[in-house]
Amino acid sequence: MKNLFLGLFVILVMISCSSEEYGITAVNGNDVSTQASTVKQLGPANDANPYDEVGKRYGKWLTDYYQIHGNSKTIHDLTAQVNYVGAKLKVNDVFGKSNILITEDGITVSVSNLENTLTSTLATATLSETAKSSLLSFFVSLIQNKEAEYSLLYDFIVAYEAGILDSTNLTVQELETILGITSVTRYALDAEGGHKDRDWEISVGNKKVPSKFGPFQASLISVIVHLRFYL
Repeated sequence: MKNLFLGLFVILVMISCSSEEYGITAVNGNDVSTQASTVKQLGPANDANPYDEVGKRYGKWLTDYYQIHGNSKTIHDLTAQVNYVGAKLKVNDVFGKSNILITEDGITVSVSNLENTLTSTLATATLSETAKSSLLSFFVSLIQNKEAEYSLLYDFIVAYEAGILDSTNLTVQELETILGITSVTRYALDAEGGHKDRDWEISVGNKKVPSKFGPFQASLISVIVHLRFYL
């Protein structure tokens, strides 16, 4: 999808413009498609990301949840999913973040304006403005292209990760934070895609019940709601 990689190009240009001021090196926009195809591999993993285990763990929790409960089709379903993974994050967590149960009203607010939820969450992060802006643009591109095929979303994320790995002015903690979050996003999208019904619907008796969420929307909401655990 052209808009997706145009978004990546804009992000990389933004970082490139910051490089003169902050010393950040960006990936050449002309190399994006080549880079994506080069690193493509089976499954959601990206061996080039040194923090891939962070996402692998998140993806396993989601996969386990989907195998028992199926994909989230309603606000009630997504609330239960978010709280299930939130509890896992807290139990397995060394981040020291408290697990706050999310209400259905809270999920409804996030669904109605996901970009606002994202902006508010990133505003509280102890990251540089460059890092925050980069993450914001990364997620906005995914939100706006959430109906793209997973393979394209994967290529986009991996190419973005390559740009982050090439940057020279991010602190070690910022590098770990961003690459951990991108890894979580890759695995979350893969987990949802692997359990989606072909027509994004479920059967109840003889009736087809449409999902409230589009392709990959529920997983993006879940990741964004859980960002506070990683920031």
